[in-house]
Formats: sequence, structure tokens, C-alpha cells
Amino acid sequence: MKIRELWPLKPMANLKGNTTEQSIIAVVVYFLLFTFLLSSGLFTSKLPVELGQPSPQLIKAPWTKDIEDLDKYKQEQDAAAKAVKPVYKPDEDYLSNIARDLSKAFGALRDAVNTKEDDAAKITKLRQTTPFAALPDGVLANLIKASPQLLDEKEQLATQIIMGNARGTDTGAHDPGEVAALRDRMKQDIDNAPLTDQFRVFLQGFVDSKITRQTLIVDDQATENLRQTARASVKLEVHSYKAGQKIVGPGEIVDENVINVLTAYGLVENLSPWRSVGGIALIVLISLLTVVLYAHQYRRHIPQLLPKMILVGLSIALVLVIGKAIVTLNLGGPEFNSLAGMLIPAAWATMTIAILVDPETAMLSSIILAIYVGILADPVVTTSFGLQVALVALFSGVIGVYSVSRLSQRSDLARAGFNIAAVNFLTISGIALTSGMKLSAWAVGILLGVVNGLASSVLTVGTLHWFEAGFHITSAIRLLELSNPNRPLLKRLLVEAPGTYHHSILVGNLAEAAAEAVQADAILVRVGAMYHDIGKLRRPYFFIENQFAQDNPHDKIAPTLSALIITSHIKDGLEMAREEKLPQMIQDIIAQHHGDSLVSFFYHKAIEENMEIPEETFHYEGPRPQTKEAALVLLADSVEAAVRSMKQATPGRIEGLVRKIIKSKLDDDQLNQSNLTFRDLDKIATAFVRVLSGIFHSRVEYPELPQTHKADKTVPVLAEAQESAPDKEENTSEAPEKEAKETAELPEEDNS
Repeated sequence: MKIRELWPLKPMANLKGNTTEQSIIAVVVYFLLFTFLLSSGLFTSKLPVELGQPSPQLIKAPWTKDIEDLDKYKQEQDAAAKAVKPVYKPDEDYLSNIARDLSKAFGALRDAVNTKEDDAAKITKLRQTTPFAALPDGVLANLIKASPQLLDEKEQLATQIIMGNARGTDTGAHDPGEVAALRDRMKQDIDNAPLTDQFRVFLQGFVDSKITRQTLIVDDQATENLRQTARASVKLEVHSYKAGQKIVGPGEIVDENVINVLTAYGLVENLSPWRSVGGIALIVLISLLTVVLYAHQYRRHIPQLLPKMILVGLSIALVLVIGKAIVTLNLGGPEFNSLAGMLIPAAWATMTIAILVDPETAMLSSIILAIYVGILADPVVTTSFGLQVALVALFSGVIGVYSVSRLSQRSDLARAGFNIAAVNFLTISGIALTSGMKLSAWAVGILLGVVNGLASSVLTVGTLHWFEAGFHITSAIRLLELSNPNRPLLKRLLVEAPGTYHHSILVGNLAEAAAEAVQADAILVRVGAMYHDIGKLRRPYFFIENQFAQDNPHDKIAPTLSALIITSHIKDGLEMAREEKLPQMIQDIIAQHHGDSLVSFFYHKAIEENMEIPEETFHYEGPRPQTKEAALVLLADSVEAAVRSMKQATPGRIEGLVRKIIKSKLDDDQLNQSNLTFRDLDKIATAFVRVLSGIFHSRVEYPELPQTHKADKTVPVLAEAQESAPDKEENTSEAPEKEAKETAELPEEDNS
């Protein structure tokens, strides 16, 4: 059996050809499902009553309730606003033109008085200015004889009469029909003013030529303020109904007031629901298109994108189904029943999406789910209850995502439940303070919010396994469970191949540090490293790290057989992983952690015997690492084995060897499918050197104490000697010649 038969290159590969078609089908299905769940309540009509028809039965108030006559209230508000008269203000643009023209006319007259020309020339020049062109010569001849002081006095008086009348809110023209009356009023004031006949003719001519339109305009802001004040002065009429009080009797005509009361109780629906259904459908369509565009633009690189998006939709649908049942709960009264929506566990869906997909997608889902929950609580948006429920769902969902975004152990889910409960407490308290909620309703809302948080956590823990199994997605919790040393494969590895086990632990430490440096999945890398060599359990003593003072079995067999045994640990590891049902991503790391590299030691040994032996026989079957995580395990595997074989592991030599190995893998094209950049490789090398320098640090060799020292000092000295003994032994031990040769050519931990 070949490795490629055991390891599918693409999850759900059978969907590859029709992913677009299945995506469209999924969007259509969720569009219909969400629209149905959100709008199904609109078609419920509990009482067969019609406006203007006799009631078929006695209808009583089911509970005590204050019914607000909103229609009458709105009509009275509109009437009060309509009764407010408009507020006027001067038309400053027009009045400034009048004042400028009046000043210009007196200026022209003043120039004529002061000039040394004869009277005929003065009159000719004066007629070029309005209104002098229409005045008789005799009037003009008398005007040009006025003194400058007299002109100043008359200009001031004319300004007071003309501008005062035009600007006054009582005297000005409010509309075109009042312009003639304004001119008459001005002329009358001019006649009554202490003016000569010539000045009266001059000013009346100015009024006739310049006062041609209304001088006052409506002050919209002031008028609207008065209308708002009038609306606010109208009192809302409230009808109080006691539980069991008659609303309408059998045979009585159902009028608008009865319909309003029945609608307030939710006993009838007097409007066609299709308009609201259309609105809900548009909102659902927009939300789904938002998710599709987001996934296409920002999440195309995610493996198993379609199943994960289907998981997002399923999580939201399950919350809506539960919410549909919750909003129908009877909590003992209308005030309490309206709070039932605060029990909808929106955070359950967002935490599940954050764990199994990613936190960013979960944040978007939080917003969409909050909108859906608000519509579910109040489909026709007639009250503020939908907004209140949406706020609770939004904040609880966001905090749920935040609480599990760095999930490292199962207890984090319990902590997330308490975080959500705390946020719900604060959100509901804020709603209660702003809406004037009664203390009893406030207490019930807080209780529901706390239960919501705890229930979301419990539901997430209880359903996470089924979502993982159904969609073949591995969560961080699942990976953490696999890292438990008591897992069967890891226990076998510790007992049957202890060298491989400890090598895997060190590889995991190296790869995890590098993963954190390049923003890869550190938990996956560590767990993948722990299982990457489980195939060595089939033949543990054929690998150098498990040969403890024993003969090397490779010395007795042909190089081709040795290479086959070495490379077979990949196939054996995949078979064992499939038997243990390890996640696909762990199987990927097992299959890819050597790529298609060459088993160089045995190849060189073989060509010493036969120069024509094919190189392909000594290659791993691959594939090369397809992800950053698999590439990190490949590099850490090679680096750990090579550094361990060094006789004097100083920091400088460690760094040189690490960078040499990384370069050799890069030159061998083992990393060209892993999305690692040159900057990433530098960060990986730095992380490897930091960890390895801590592992292979130098120790001080303690001298033996003279025999004259007291016996009570012997115990600590012996303890220190025992502590340093392994290091001393390591420094003095000689690596086998073949192992050294293998490391010099191409460091591989299992090439000997």
C-alpha cells in the first residue's frame, strides 16, 4: 500500500469538482431556513375577529396590562403641531439689498449737491440712479439744493421708516399678497414724517421701485421647535385592563379600539404579514451575502472552507430553533414574557464557531446572529424588546468569542460561561436603567442573563465533540486531549521506544517555539510533533535513538533494506494513526515531516557497493510539507537530531548548524509548498537556537572533596555529583562512526 493511498491530499476531495455548486445550494438552503424561522410567527392569528364585524365570542384580557392608544396619540400630536403658526424672520439678503440701494440713492444725491456743475448737468447725472429717473425736474432741482447736513438727517429718517417697516415681524410682508399693504404703510409713515414735499416724492418713488416682494421668511428651526413643544404637550392616553376584564362581548362590533387592544395583547394580527416577510428576507439575504463575500475575500486559504461555512450556518440555525421555543415561554406576565429572549444562548454558536473555524468569522457571526435574535423576539419591530434582546445577544456573543479565542484547556470553557454571565448582567442592567424597567423585571432579566451564560458554556462543551466528528474538524481542545501522555500511543512510545519519545518531546518544544514566532498553530505543531514518529513503534531498535548499548542491526543488512525500513515508519505511522482515529491534520504532519527527501547515509553506503543503484529507492515517498505546521516539524526533526549528535554544542556552533540545515532543506525544495517566507525562516532559526541553547547548556564539573570533610557534607556533594553525571557522561561519550558520518552528510534522526 502506498502512502498517497493512506493520505488524502485534500479533505473532502470528492467535493472538489462541484464546490461552487454546493456553496450556492448551501446559501439557498440557509436563506430559506433563516427566513422561515424568523418570519413563521407572523402568520399566527389566534382569534377570528375582523374590523367592523361582530365578535364571535367573549374576549377577556388574559393579564393586567396598560394599553397605549398610540394611533389617537399620534393624531393629537399632528393636530397640535399643525395648529402652531409659522415663525417669521427678516429676509436678510433682500433687506440688505434695499438698504444698499437706499444708501446709493442718497449718495448720488449727495454727489450732485457737492459737485460744481450747473443744475442741468446735475439733474442729468442724477437721473441715472433709481428712483430719480422717474421724478419731475422740479423735484430734482429742489433736492440738489439741500445741504449735506440735511441729507444726512433725511437719510437716517428714511432708513428708519423703510427698513423698520420691512424688518418688523408685525409690519413686514409675510407673503407676496402683503407687499402692497407694506408699501402703503411705508408711504403713510413718509407722509407723516417731518419731510419736505420733494423728499416725500423721492422716498415714495423709492418705495414703489424697490419694495417688490415679501420681506419676511419662515424661520424653519424656530417653527419646528414650537411644533415639537406642542407635540410634547400632548398626553398619551393609556387604558388599563385588568386580568379577566372584558375587551369585547359576543355580537359586539369590533372597532379600531378593540383591534388595538387585541393587537397589544398579541391575540390577533390585523396586518398582512407578507410585507414583513419580504423585509426579513432582504435582511437575511444581505447577511448571507456578507458572509459569502467575507469568506471569499479573507478566508479562501482556510482548509475545508465549505464545511466550516456550513457549520457556521448550522450553529446559527440551532440557536434560532432554540430561540423560537424560548420566546414562547410564559414567565408569569407580559413584563416578564418580553424578557424571555434574553435567555437565547447566542454565545453557544459564536464560541463553537470561534473554536472550530476562527475568531474573526465568529465575530462576524456574532453581529449577524444578534440581528437575527432581535428579529426573532420582535419580527415587526413594534417595540424595543427586539433591540434589547439583540444587545444582549451581541455582547454575550462577542465576549464568548474573546473568552475562547486562546483556548488552552477545557476549563477555559467554564470560565467563558462566567464571563458571558457577567457581561449579560451589565448589559441587562444598562437596558434596565435606560428604559425605566421595574425592579422585579430587572431581577428576572439578570437571572435570565446569568442562566444564558452558563447554558452557553454547557451547550458548547456538550456539542463540541459532535460538531468535530460530523465536520471532521479538530479543535484545540481535541489536540490538547491528544497531548495527554496517558494516551495509548504515547504510552507505548514511552515504554517501547523511549528514545523516540524524548526526541519527539524535544521536537515539539522546538516546533512550538518556532510556530509562535511565525504565527502558526502552536498547539497543532506540538501535538503533531509528539505523534510524528509513532511509526517507529513497529521496529524501534532499527532507529539509533532506541539503541542502548546494542549492536546496530543495519550493519547486518543491505543498504536498500535499511532505507526501506527507515522510510516505512511513515507508512506505519499513518496506519497506526488511522487505527487510532487521529485527526487528519495530525496524519498530514506524519506523512509530510520528511517530505520526499533522500535517506542520504544509506544511499552513499549503497553506491559504494554499486554505483548504478537508482536514487529513487532511497527517497521518502512524500508529499512535501503543505502547511507551515508540517514544515516546522520537518525542520525541528532534522535540527534536533543533528544538534544532539554534536560533541561540543556551543551556541555559535548550534546556530551555524541550524542555519545550515534550514538552508539544505530550502535548497532541496522541501519547503516550497509550505507558505514559509525567508523572513519566517530567519525567525525559525532564531527560535531553534534559543531553545537548543537552553537544552544543551554547559555545566560546571564539581571537584571531589577531600576525605577530611565531615560526613554531613557528603550528602549534598553526592547529590550535586549525581545531577552533573549525565552531562559529564554525555560530554565524554563517543558517537558511533556511522552516526557521525550520517550527520555530516544530511542530519536525519532515523538514517542509522
